[in-house]
Amino acid sequence: MSLRTRLILSHALIVVLCLAIVGVAVLGLLQQYRIRFAVARLDDMTIPIYVQARSLVQGDSTLDEVWDNLQEQSEETGVYILLVDDEGAVVRQVSPGEAAVQLDRLPAGALPSDLTEPYHGTYRFERGQAFVFVAYPFAALFGSERPTMPEILILAVPLRSALVLWAGFAEPFIWAALIALPVSIVLAVVLARSVYRPVQRVTEAAERIAQGHYEQEVPVAGPREVRRLALRFNQMARRVQQSQQRLRDFVADASHELRSPLTAIRGFALAMVDGTARDSEAQTRSAQIIQDESMRMIRLVDDLLELSRIESGQIQMSREPVDVGGLLRHCHELFSMRAEEKGVTLKMEFASLPSVVGDIDRLEQVFSNLLDNALKHTLAGGTVTVSAHQAPSGHVRVRVADTGPGIAADELPHVFERFYQADPSARKAGTGLGLAIAREIARAHGGDIEARSPAGGGAEFTVRLPVGPAE
Repeated sequence: MSLRTRLILSHALIVVLCLAIVGVAVLGLLQQYRIRFAVARLDDMTIPIYVQARSLVQGDSTLDEVWDNLQEQSEETGVYILLVDDEGAVVRQVSPGEAAVQLDRLPAGALPSDLTEPYHGTYRFERGQAFVFVAYPFAALFGSERPTMPEILILAVPLRSALVLWAGFAEPFIWAALIALPVSIVLAVVLARSVYRPVQRVTEAAERIAQGHYEQEVPVAGPREVRRLALRFNQMARRVQQSQQRLRDFVADASHELRSPLTAIRGFALAMVDGTARDSEAQTRSAQIIQDESMRMIRLVDDLLELSRIESGQIQMSREPVDVGGLLRHCHELFSMRAEEKGVTLKMEFASLPSVVGDIDRLEQVFSNLLDNALKHTLAGGTVTVSAHQAPSGHVRVRVADTGPGIAADELPHVFERFYQADPSARKAGTGLGLAIAREIARAHGGDIEARSPAGGGAEFTVRLPVGPAE
């Protein structure tokens, strides 16, 4: 069953249930009002009975005349008139017609044991007939002047069952249901459309994504929950599209980068096989090139696997306090000899720094990569400066600056892309993945890396790390 059908049926069912509840409530109210009306009517009938009883006491009427008059009133009004003794036995009964119920004794508990004031209520006989009654003790009617008669006068009218009462009101409710159901179905279709149409659009877009069409976006419309679903779906679709684009770029870049060493390996291996490299010197040179290109492929594959694991979250970063100052001094010691051999001054400029929470080995990899790049692009006599401070935003900022040729403005946005190398001469020395890996490590710690190239030359890389647990 579709969502639209379920929504329509649920609205129709709610209307039917509401009508049924209203019908039952109205029936109960009508029954109560009917009982109150019957009691008030019986109270009004006590006045003529009281007058006739007075005339009997004063000797103006005989007992037979009084009973005949009461019989006429009973037949005209449909009211039962009973005389009951103090034990509940019916002494005499005036019934409205031959088909009236003959009552011999009141049910147990129908009247209070010490009835001194008028009392009203309902009772049901064994035959199933229910009555609304009003009971009057003769002492309350006549006081000390009451005639020699039974103790209690009862006026009662039959109480129709709920089904009989409902039958009289069923027709209006049936007509109300016949009118409300079509209206509710129309409203249900309109309301359901506002819910299932956005959901249907999301479903259709998801099916197209499953078929490989990733450029999908659904309108953000409908109720708040549906709008939220559409918004999250669009975000997911964009991420899937970006992920697929990254995968295509990754395959294309990896294929491009692997093509050169594979071509070189194949060429020199073929030269050794077909005899082109005849002398030992040529064979040794070919073997050396094959080895170098193989090592380059190994480094490339290792970096690709590491970058892929970092991006997918497969590498779990340690979460422990890291002394940034101590880590930078350690990196300075690692690269100081290389800088001295190249004739480059390696300077450290920072005071005390707060600790950050992270993986000390991975952070060392970030700073080592930046220092390695800076020394590669700084000529003899140049300077590489490592400075750090705590920013007002609560981050530690570490800046690695060199006095090399710098980075062109059109190349600056691409320095963190995979396999991108601004200096073609550096292709043999690296894989072009170092900065991409460094940025992913920084982001895994809740920070980032920024690159800039001042107008006067040189390049600056700033690492931003939060002081505290990474988000």
